[in-house]
Amino acid sequence: MIRKLALAAALCLALAAAPRPARATGYLDHWHPYQTYWAVAWQAAVPVLELDQGFVGAPSWVGGALAIRVGVLPRVALGVSFDWSWFTDTVPFGLVERPDYTITGPSYRRLATYTLLGTLHWYLSSGTVQPFVGIGVGPVWWDTRVQSVDVKDYAAGVALAVVPEAGLLFNVVPRFGFYVSGTYHWTQAALYGVKNAQWAGGQVGAAYYF
Repeated sequence: MIRKLALAAALCLALAAAPRPARATGYLDHWHPYQTYWAVAWQAAVPVLELDQGFVGAPSWVGGALAIRVGVLPRVALGVSFDWSWFTDTVPFGLVERPDYTITGPSYRRLATYTLLGTLHWYLSSGTVQPFVGIGVGPVWWDTRVQSVDVKDYAAGVALAVVPEAGLLFNVVPRFGFYVSGTYHWTQAALYGVKNAQWAGGQVGAAYYF
C-alpha cells in the first residue's frame, strides 16, 4: 500500500513538473516596433445594389487575398493587401447594340476585379481570439467580357476603392493563427451602366506573425 502511494505521489510530481504546451499568443499581444503579419486567404464575394441588378447577379467563389501588416502601436497595424474576385453570370435575356444591328438573347457576362489597398487595422483585444476592424483605400483594376452568340465585348478600367473590414483572428499556437473576416468593396468603377460597382466579401485565411 505504501509503495502504491509513493508511486502515485511520484507520478503527480512528475506531471506537475512536466513542461506545459505554450499558450497561444495573439498578434500585437507582446508588441514591439515593426512586428510583422503575413496572411493568405480564400475570398468569396456577392455583388450588391447596382452591380447585382445591372450586370452580374451570381456570387464569386473564385477569389483570394494576400496581406502584410506591421504593428506601429500596441493594438494598431498599417499594411498593404491585394485581393481578387471573379464573377460570372448568364443572363437569359441580354441586349447587345451595334450601329448596324441589335442582338437579343442569352448573354454570358464576366467581371474580374483586382484590388490593391493601403490598410489600417485595430485589434480590439488580446488573447486566443482577437476581434479586429480595419479599412483599406486604393485602386481597383477591373475587366469585363460580355458575349451574346458569337459577338464579344471587352472593357477594362481603374477606379478608387474603399474597403472596410471586420473579423476574428484565432491564435492556435504562438505566432500562427486562422482568421475569418467580412469586407465591403465600395468602388467608383463604372461599367455597363453601373455607376459605382459594389460587392460584399468574406475571407477565410491563415496568418503568421513575428
